Order: sequence, then structure tokens, then C-alpha cells
Amino acid sequence: MRAVVLEDFGRLVVRELEPPQEGEVLLRVAACGVCGSDLSVYKGTSAMRARWSPPLVLGHEIAATVQEGPPEWLGRAVTVNPLVACGRCDPCRRGLSNLCTERGNVGFHYPGGFAQQIRLPLAQLYPLPEGLPIWKGALCEPLAVALRAVELAGGMLGRNVLVIGGGAIGTLAAWLAARAGAEVWVVERNPLRRAWLEELGFVRGVLEAPSGFYDLALDCVGAQATPDLAASHVRPGGQVVLVGLEAVEAALPLQRLVLQEIGLKGAYVFTHDDFSRATRLLAELPDELAVVRPFTQVQETFDLLLSGRLPQAKAVLLW
Repeated sequence: MRAVVLEDFGRLVVRELEPPQEGEVLLRVAACGVCGSDLSVYKGTSAMRARWSPPLVLGHEIAATVQEGPPEWLGRAVTVNPLVACGRCDPCRRGLSNLCTERGNVGFHYPGGFAQQIRLPLAQLYPLPEGLPIWKGALCEPLAVALRAVELAGGMLGRNVLVIGGGAIGTLAAWLAARAGAEVWVVERNPLRRAWLEELGFVRGVLEAPSGFYDLALDCVGAQATPDLAASHVRPGGQVVLVGLEAVEAALPLQRLVLQEIGLKGAYVFTHDDFSRATRLLAELPDELAVVRPFTQVQETFDLLLSGRLPQAKAVLLW
């Protein structure tokens, strides 16, 4: 089978590998999205170098067809929950599989979807809605991340929401919040991305920098300055949800948080329940939220994303 291997930081190579032998269910990968974490590993950021070492087969936003497994699953189009939880620890027993003390991740701890075939436990598979283009299954993982962040913030109807970052998670969070009745503004520095976001039509405004005050701010970047930026633009009694993880540490305006009773929450990936609900939402998701490209263009796609020359927030690669 063919696979895209990160042979060293900054170097992707298409290789012929032996098909996977260990694992419960064999999948034929149809599509895999490129996540910001894939880009960070490729760049070799300090945080990623501390956790991972090449060679790696990346890719955790996966849509596939079942090739080997239980008879009732054969031929089914599925999306993959890439978070492998133990099911035994205290967070797992409380339904918080995202906080599992022994969790592993497809594309990092296990070979990922940048290969034509993978093997995974059956519990990681979720059937796609009937009639859905299979590539859209690759959007389920980032949609589940955005869904958890938006739902942790509470009801959206009638609220003014500021989303910091027009990447995949920010765009999906904006879509979910608007769908639930919020008026949404997105902060995005890239002019190509701003123009694309405006064309989508579901946000109230796209800003180069925030102004004014909002009921809720979602920080979908997580740079050193963005938590402060989010907290500085919510009303007294408002709320900030931190989703992005670009930086290891960031300063917070403690005086404002305390004196203005601003709520602060972290949102980390998703639970099994979040992922299941995201799967059901895929049919409503506009096709325009992603650009679909062949795997032969993987290097070009990484280069375009890293240089900010791809207007769309999400790139999905097809085998």
C-alpha cells in the first residue's frame, strides 16, 4: 500500500509499505483531513519535538470503507474517532473519554490515515449517514472538537459571539454557533481567509482585529496573546472558552477575570458522545467549508496551508 511518511521534520515522502497486520478491523482509507497538529509536527515545533519522533504516518481526520471485520460492517462507509480511550479509568467511567489517563491517538500513537489502509478497534468506527459523500467523513473529527467547545459555552440563541481564529475549528465553531441562533463575528488576520469567510454567509462579520464586547469569546488559536485578547472583549459576566493550543503557556488578565466575573473554560477535543452527534451533523455541513485535493498534492497542500495561501480553512486529501 502507499503511505505518506513523515521521514523527518519538514520532509514528507510517499512510500510503499506493507499492509497493516495487527488490529481488529481493516479499513480502506478514502480521505483524510490535514489538521493543524499535523502541520505542527511537520514543522517540528518545540512542543511537538518533545512528544513525537519521525518516522510517522500522520492523519487522524479519517473517512474510510470497512474491508475486513464483522460481516455486518463490511463495505460500510465510516468515520474514525481517533481518540482511543481505555474505558476503565475514572474519567472514562464518567463519560469523559477525552480526559482518559491512558488515551492514545491515531496518527500519533498509532499509524494514521495518510496511508491507504489502517487497522483499528471496531469501537473507533462510526457509520456515515446514508448518501453522504464519503470525503465529508473526514470533517467529523474537527466538527466534534468545535461542537464540544460550543456546547461547553451553553445556549447560543441570541448571544453575540466572538470567534478568534478562522481556521478549521474556528470556522466550524462559528457555523455551529450561528446554526444555534447566535450572531457571530470571526477574527482572522489572513486576508484570503477573511474574504472566504465572508463569502460563506453565516457569520455577521469578519474582523482583522476585534473591537467592542461580546457575550462569549471562543479562542480557537491558543497563541500567547489570544487568551488575553478573548478576555478583553467579553462583557462583564461574559464567558471565554479556550480551544486552541498553539502556545504552551499564555498570560491571562486576572484582574479583569475576577473583577468582571468572567467565566473561563478549557475545551479539549471531544467525548464519544460528542463524536457521535458530530457524525449526525455532517449531512448539514456546507461542502464549501473544505477543499478536496488528491494525495498526490500532499506536499503542495502542506506548503499552501503553512504559507497562508489556501483560502479554505480545511483541506481534505483523497486516495
